[in-house]
Amino acid sequence: MIDEIGRLNVTEEHVHAIAKVYPTLANGETVQGAAGSWGLSAAFKQIIPINTIRDIFDIHWINIEAVSAADVYEIVLYAAEVEIARVRVAFVNIANSSTLISIPVLTKLIPADTQIQAKVATKGGGSDSVDISLSYHTY
Repeated sequence: MIDEIGRLNVTEEHVHAIAKVYPTLANGETVQGAAGSWGLSAAFKQIIPINTIRDIFDIHWINIEAVSAADVYEIVLYAAEVEIARVRVAFVNIANSSTLISIPVLTKLIPADTQIQAKVATKGGGSDSVDISLSYHTY
């Protein structure tokens, strides 16, 4: 059991630790929705492979790098197929604006070496897709 000083130390190190992103120095992963309105994609899309993050970690941001259409997107993150976060974002006019945004999330601590997957649904359906990367901290 962590005592009060131990908790403060963990918090201090976490707050001041460098943020990391996955994938790093590469394009984000494309997650495609189902054809119908608000239908989550059937398959899990791997975002962070198993045995990649070797320390306990938590996710702080979902980075939207590109979207296929102006629509409302609901993005769901999973750790080993268990839901850990859900966010919603709308893009109105993607032709005349930058789509790169970061959506804050705060997950529970995730065990080292855990695979992270995603699914997406959209209001309009049509198998729209979103490219994402994840920003996280390690412990």
